[in-house]
Amino acid sequence: MHPIEIELWYRASGSRRDAAQSEVQTLVEEAGGSVTASVQIGAIGYHGLKCEVPSNVIQALASGDFEGVRVVKSANVMFLRVSGQSLPPEGDVVASVPRTELHDLPQGNPVVCLLDGIPATNHPLLSGRVSVFDPDEIGDGVSADERRHGTHMSSVAIWGDLASPDVTPAARPVLVRPILAPSAHTANRSEEVREVDLMPDLMRRVFRELFEEDEDGAAVASEVVVVNLSVGDPATPFDTIISSWARMLDWLSYEYGVLVIVSAGNHTRLPIPMSQAEFSSLQGEERRQAMLDAQESDRVNRRLLSPGESINALTVGAAHADAATASLPPYLADPADGHPAVSPITAFGGGYRRSIKPELLAPGGRAVFTPSVIGSDPIIFRNGGPAGPGIRVADPVNAGETHISGTSPAAAEVTRYAAKLVDELERIAPGTLFSRRERALATKALIAHSAVAPGQDYADHTASRATTGNGVLARDLTAGCAENEATLLFLGAVPPGHSQELLLPLPDGLSQLGAKRVSATLAWLSPVNWRHRQYRQASLSFSKPGGGIPDLKAGQYRSHAEVTRGATTLQRLDWEVRSSFAVGYGDDLALTVKCFGQAGVQDPGLLEFAVAITLWVDDSLGVDVYSQVAEQITVRTRQAIRP
Repeated sequence: MHPIEIELWYRASGSRRDAAQSEVQTLVEEAGGSVTASVQIGAIGYHGLKCEVPSNVIQALASGDFEGVRVVKSANVMFLRVSGQSLPPEGDVVASVPRTELHDLPQGNPVVCLLDGIPATNHPLLSGRVSVFDPDEIGDGVSADERRHGTHMSSVAIWGDLASPDVTPAARPVLVRPILAPSAHTANRSEEVREVDLMPDLMRRVFRELFEEDEDGAAVASEVVVVNLSVGDPATPFDTIISSWARMLDWLSYEYGVLVIVSAGNHTRLPIPMSQAEFSSLQGEERRQAMLDAQESDRVNRRLLSPGESINALTVGAAHADAATASLPPYLADPADGHPAVSPITAFGGGYRRSIKPELLAPGGRAVFTPSVIGSDPIIFRNGGPAGPGIRVADPVNAGETHISGTSPAAAEVTRYAAKLVDELERIAPGTLFSRRERALATKALIAHSAVAPGQDYADHTASRATTGNGVLARDLTAGCAENEATLLFLGAVPPGHSQELLLPLPDGLSQLGAKRVSATLAWLSPVNWRHRQYRQASLSFSKPGGGIPDLKAGQYRSHAEVTRGATTLQRLDWEVRSSFAVGYGDDLALTVKCFGQAGVQDPGLLEFAVAITLWVDDSLGVDVYSQVAEQITVRTRQAIRP
């Protein structure tokens, strides 16, 4: 028997839902199967069944013989998929390099939680740095060697790329709530979601366990702000309709005030219109362009994997980059031939109603392949290996290390940075009691604000532009600002139909001709209405900055129309001018945030948001932006609290 999931159309009344389930259950039983579990979640319009069916049903589905599977033809069935979001096994391992004695163990409580596989908690690089909350006892009976994906993602969330020269561990421990387990139905017992779990129900249960208080008034994850999901469903690529998994994450993210970071998904096969030998013979930019052309031609098959289309989540794609320095062995080929590029395996294509997805890229390791000398079969990218390239991570086998690539380590790297930003918020505003929602919004805005618009080598191709989102994660705002720039973070709330003006104090010295840049990022979490086409119930946006400064024209990398399109909950724009500003110390740059209700919103009250604004002036102009802005903020703060 094989497990399958059936998602039914969510009927308006309980009696109609019961009748629909009864009809589908009868069809499953007539095929020789059985229904093992059922779940209904009214908040997101979900009605799902977990079933077991004979092998002949799976074979008929695989061969396209839908006439032979009556349950597929039922008017009550919305989706049917074979269960399991499995992950491919990784490559061999190398010995671990001693690092732990150079760094203290983390302090405090976790602020990030990974929903992933079971980590090898006794690995030298993870011991004392990862905490596991496993109420389902998934880890019972699982050998250390089988704890691959959870170990790899925990390693990245704690250390980043182990090949980086300045690698330092996370200041806080990382919490892992296992949702993946080795499966007897997969090659090498690869990890996948358990056969008994329906993802929307599992997500709802996990969030309740983490954030709701128990009988003693304590929550398991009281300080967790960020939840990471470096897992996707290859059976559910996004195709205009938001999946039940993504809908559940949207609802939970808003309900609990949590930032969810998800991976865009991987596509490890790339069809090319030539033989692999011909492709490998191309040099430099010519080979990179051929790779991008192939990605664009195969765009329909490289869509986001569920739940990457979630509107409240921050979706991360992979850049073709890592810190490995060793040369490639002669039997491996780099599809970009050493040039900067989006990863050839990253998913892309936009989110719901053509909103920008993924929102940003992060280093995901260089994906390489072994060229075939004959034929024109699709390129199949390898899963990693001991010599690299790729993101270097801890591996459970012999407490060693290996290299991996894809959007999973990219999302884990962004999660690692998110943990630093949560602590930075406490540092810059000591004693302030931020709510979990405020910390989540600030973190979401600052992550996107840390992305840098890709250079021409990234943005010169349709496939690159569709994949890079708001840019590539390249700045660390926790390292502070240079003298010629200042970044301000605003936290606010506004009801639908209203607006709020934000003011950034300006320095003297702007009257000089020279490059000046304004960057602004707005982030929020929206309630959702699954019954309405618009889906998102809170639409926020900001106007072009004003306040006496010259007209900033259109956005530098993305236009206003692009960043506000669809059902986004993130807006990032950059403007650069060389003209003189007829303003100075004592004047303000003004940014207005507006809020509109959508999708039949029923008075949600105040919608909280976070905005990050940066003013940058070319260093050659000699303007101390940071000190002048900070001085004015200090004066205004003192005036505001004066009795």
